[in-house]
Amino acid sequence: MTFVLTFLPDWIDLVFYAYWAVLIVMLIMDDREPSITLAWLFVLLFLPFVGVFFYIFFGRDWKVVARRKGWVDDLLETEKREMAPVYRRNAQALTRFSEEWGNTVAEPISRAISNESVARILPASSLELFNDGAAKFSRLEEDLAEAQRFIHMQYFIWEHDRLTAELLPILLDRLAAGVEVRISYDWVGCITFPKRELRQLKRAGAQVEADVTDLLRINYRNHRKIVVIDGEIGYTGGMNVGQEYIDGGKRFATWRDTHLRVTGQAVAALEKLFASRWREQKHKNGGENLFAPEYMPAPDPDAVAVGTLVEVAAQGVEDPWSAARRAHMVAIGQAEESVWIQSPYFIPDYSIYDVMINAALSGVDVRFMMTGIPDKPIALWAAQTYYRKLIEAGARIFLYEAGFLHAKTIQVDHSVCAVGTMNIDQRSLKLHKELMVWVFDRGFTQQVADAFTEDMRHSREVTCADLDAVGGLTRFRNQAARLFSNVL
Repeated sequence: MTFVLTFLPDWIDLVFYAYWAVLIVMLIMDDREPSITLAWLFVLLFLPFVGVFFYIFFGRDWKVVARRKGWVDDLLETEKREMAPVYRRNAQALTRFSEEWGNTVAEPISRAISNESVARILPASSLELFNDGAAKFSRLEEDLAEAQRFIHMQYFIWEHDRLTAELLPILLDRLAAGVEVRISYDWVGCITFPKRELRQLKRAGAQVEADVTDLLRINYRNHRKIVVIDGEIGYTGGMNVGQEYIDGGKRFATWRDTHLRVTGQAVAALEKLFASRWREQKHKNGGENLFAPEYMPAPDPDAVAVGTLVEVAAQGVEDPWSAARRAHMVAIGQAEESVWIQSPYFIPDYSIYDVMINAALSGVDVRFMMTGIPDKPIALWAAQTYYRKLIEAGARIFLYEAGFLHAKTIQVDHSVCAVGTMNIDQRSLKLHKELMVWVFDRGFTQQVADAFTEDMRHSREVTCADLDAVGGLTRFRNQAARLFSNVL
């Protein structure tokens, strides 16, 4: 007994020395910003057990882990191989892009996306912009009802309400007609909503999958919203499946959002993202190849000559370069006249923040609009700590006050724009699976700019005088909220 009691402290010391050594190696090998590494090091040293829990679930860089395991390389090679026929038959779109957009802001944006991801310029036969949920879901229901071969739907949130009750019979009818239906929903995003309707669809023959159910990756959500119908029609943007995206629900007077409907060859870019993620989800079972020709747009020789040129920037754990974020950085940095951005949240990483400041200081008309009526007050508090430097640099900040603003858009020089799912916050920029559809068309970009201008009528501009009037306790609250930027 005496021996055990004497030996125990030394044994505990050895355990802790080993613990610290392993964690220090893990942190250093994660290859991240030194300030973040040091912050986690202090957490793990001073909160050894609780700290490990938070680090595994919220601190581990799973992009690095995924690359080491090799499955990312396999996934990207599969995408390149399977998308090659689509890109070959639309190769002239790149020539046309060079002729029409060479030596403009569009060129470095597209080059960055292409170099950072398995993406290429593709022509869209048509593009339709929706700035409210009623119009978007009405159009979507019409398209779903006409589906002949397959329906692929991927959403961060799938609620259980009046809208889903409208979609249910449409999908059941298509299943009865022999249409393939696949639905992917984010596990955490939908965790509070009943799944009765989804189970009913599954019993009727639909394939329904919860995405990212691995607890170790709980911090890496699938925030994309994608619908592909028969390989001919695609939807993406800010709206999930829920009645509140139409009328604001119980929390908001209105819901202001932006969504995109695309047809033609460009739909292949959305199907690629769905097929790739479905392959990740189903990799243990295998058997399905959603990259097959029957799931891609049929060849259209005329599309290259007349279609609107678009390119999809996407990112996630499988993307080593965060192409959607970097496309924003390139666009803002290359802008000569204007950069107008909408996002419900504003908790930027310093790369985005600095390039916005640089653009404003160089005389570019930088405008940022976010919601002034938040769903998460702490996110608005944190956002306020970023306003002053931007305003002092010459940028303009607007708070939308007619309801909840959930749009994710950017327009540059009134010539190119992007619509998609990426917020300007830490989670979207660094953690979530996101996408932005870049549209190289002045007419369509003007529609996005016009919507921004209309939203300004319902917004309040923030000034330095407003910030000076904020009391000390409120400033402290806002700065404290900023400390939680990575989890907001």
